[in-house]
Amino acid sequence: MDTAVHSLPYGCGFVDVKWPTDAVMSELVGEPLPDELDEIGVIRDALNDPISSPPLSEIVQEGDTVCVIIGDVTRQWVRHHVFLPHIVEELQKGGVHTSDIAVLCATGDHRAHTEKEHISLIGEELYCQLEISDHCSRDDDNMVYMGHTTADTPVWMNSSVAEADRVVVTGGIVYHFLAGFGGGGKALLPGVAAYESIMANHSLALNGEKEGGGLNPDVAAGRMKGNPCYEDISAAASMASADFLFNVIVDEDEERIALAVAGDVRAAHRVGCRLVEHHFSGAIGEPAEVVVASPGGFPKDINLYQTYKTLYNARRAVTDDGTLLIVSECREGMGNEDFARMIADHSDNGARESALRESFTIGGYMAYHAARMADECDVLLLSSLVAEEVTPSGIRPVESVDEAYAFIREKHGEWPGAHFMPHGSIFPVLS
Repeated sequence: MDTAVHSLPYGCGFVDVKWPTDAVMSELVGEPLPDELDEIGVIRDALNDPISSPPLSEIVQEGDTVCVIIGDVTRQWVRHHVFLPHIVEELQKGGVHTSDIAVLCATGDHRAHTEKEHISLIGEELYCQLEISDHCSRDDDNMVYMGHTTADTPVWMNSSVAEADRVVVTGGIVYHFLAGFGGGGKALLPGVAAYESIMANHSLALNGEKEGGGLNPDVAAGRMKGNPCYEDISAAASMASADFLFNVIVDEDEERIALAVAGDVRAAHRVGCRLVEHHFSGAIGEPAEVVVASPGGFPKDINLYQTYKTLYNARRAVTDDGTLLIVSECREGMGNEDFARMIADHSDNGARESALRESFTIGGYMAYHAARMADECDVLLLSSLVAEEVTPSGIRPVESVDEAYAFIREKHGEWPGAHFMPHGSIFPVLS
């Protein structure tokens, strides 16, 4: 029997998983990102050739006040400090003075930044030139009402957005389990929206208004059409009248901006989403009885909260009642207080759903969804986590690959078909 060795990233090293060659159904890898241009070339090309929009320098004029929205420190991978100088240059080309440019950090409901973090986000040179502030979703006095969406979400936005003559949104595009894709209008909702607006939008991820409804099946990564979370975000972005978008697609392994799109907020974002689909998805013929997956090593497997993204993707590739083996070091434990509390404080998924409907949080939602996936199939986790932290979710800790082998072979028989996902960010697509 020919056996293949699959080396899966684990922390700063690897875990070897052996599997018979004829039982390996696929190894999911994305399409390589282009590397012909340096980051500056990628940024300039996008700004010089905007999609469905005039160049930014032709949209603004002297005397305009401009609000540029960037992500917060949890999205530092977007590399704002690299592209923001070129956006400022475009604004100056159009006659805008630096004193009229304000940078607003789209913190959503996250904490405020330190001065050091502000400098790391936009670079020391721009920090000395531009006003930079943090959005505070619970500061009701600093919100402006813009209307209700068709989903009845009240849209309250930061007054800096409402009062600026021009609004530029930035961000990074990736698959997103609620909005379909990151980037685009997410800079506005949840980025700079009121807490009430954020919670109303996120609650669309639950099915109906009654307890026991579970998850809304239309809310999913890779889905925009018919996705109520995405459509709600899009409606709110239209109300905010953002003038220009600049979004990047990042090669996180090499820490560089590999692709970028600019122009009309909706049209440019859709082009960027298609690029993400091309480079970050992998085709599978059919789900397998077993999927073996890794987030891709440190820092992607730094905690269980981050590992959820790999669990989400791997679940798409496994049969109902199949088995997932997730290889993730989790050196910093659970990684999110809401995530950990949702697992520890509730004995079953009915109780978790009730808690989520009463007070929705992203971390709580991710924990609830992880526990639901552990109900649908067996989830084995090889990590450094203490077993007692994990088991209330239904996830089964294993201490070695041999222990996982024993479980799989007892359940499925002699070496079932398996998909391997060495980088859990790759999105499985049924071909």
